[in-house]
Amino acid sequence: MHEETRVLAVDDDQTNLKFLKEILEDDYSLKVALTGEEALAAIHAFNPQIVLLDVMLPGMSGYDVCKQIRGDDRLSGIKIILISAKAMINERQKGYRVGADDYITKPFDHEELLKKVQSVLSKVS
Repeated sequence: MHEETRVLAVDDDQTNLKFLKEILEDDYSLKVALTGEEALAAIHAFNPQIVLLDVMLPGMSGYDVCKQIRGDDRLSGIKIILISAKAMINERQKGYRVGADDYITKPFDHEELLKKVQSVLSKVS
């Protein structure tokens, strides 16, 4: 169990959030957000160790949220996994350029997501 580990899941699709909750809420302290703006507010209030961030959000994109997190020294320890239906290599590269620690494409496997979360969290200093 990783009860002390806080995960913020950001997606504008309730079905995707429900799926993420089912996968993660037994092992992690989980909070969800529907928009980039909500995500940034939640980050300051919830202080997650990791953010699972959908790329395509209304208004502010996941790339923009990632850039804002990486631009704030106080948030430098937060790990970010971008989640997207966009599987093209240039989309993944863009994610890494804006500071993502990893990138997973939808639809993703339950075990794959857990392994990526565990792998990224193992690199927390």
